[in-house]
Amino acid sequence: MEEGCIILYKASSIESCNIKATDDELGKVKDLYFDSEKWMVRYLVIDTMKWLPGRKVLLSPVSFDKVDPTNDQISVLASKQQIKDSPSMDEHQPVSRRKEMDLHTYYGWQPYWIGGGLWGPANIPMAYQPDELTNMNESVNNDEPSLRSVNELKGHVTGYTVKAADDDIGNVIDFVIDDNAWAIHYLIVDTGDWLPGKKIVIGPELIDSIDWDKKELTINLKSEEVEKESVEDDAILNLDEVTVENLRKRNILK
Repeated sequence: MEEGCIILYKASSIESCNIKATDDELGKVKDLYFDSEKWMVRYLVIDTMKWLPGRKVLLSPVSFDKVDPTNDQISVLASKQQIKDSPSMDEHQPVSRRKEMDLHTYYGWQPYWIGGGLWGPANIPMAYQPDELTNMNESVNNDEPSLRSVNELKGHVTGYTVKAADDDIGNVIDFVIDDNAWAIHYLIVDTGDWLPGKKIVIGPELIDSIDWDKKELTINLKSEEVEKESVEDDAILNLDEVTVENLRKRNILK
């Protein structure tokens, strides 16, 4: 896919999508798990309704065939039976690295944590060739994945607080992600009492630290500096989809 064809979506638009397997409807998107170190969406969490009760079904972008939030649908390259037979994950337990490896081995997904790229040896989600990862299981170590829930961080009432060096500047209400690398480009922030009635977007690179217990994101800038570095543009704040090329025309992306 050419870079100019990359589409950006709000995470909330992905969460409204139905998932279609190769042979039948599978369920709906329940959440997105992202890597809090590299700010990449690693899995969609699927609500399979009553079909697989008690099972946490994770699907990597590697398996996506077509992403079409405009029609509330994502097609995946797997059958319902294949998904049913996949390694079991407890709905109420965190995802361990061993569980991830089992899942990636089963589907033939390239483990994103092996290699120097954003997705293993590459910067986009990809399947692996069997001869490339002969010793794949040896790569599992004691490091646990840094996966976090998009829904944990966002929400008009419950979203994480964003703190500048001198003041709170609002709370996270959404994310902006692309459909190529599945990178998180922006966090959408409702500025509340700081800039009443406004929303801005900030890049993850501005975030200095995250306190998961206090539900706070800290930016190592003063509020006036954040305002200069942030983006307030309807092309993002009200987007359903917009190409990276068009964003560059507006000087929103550098």
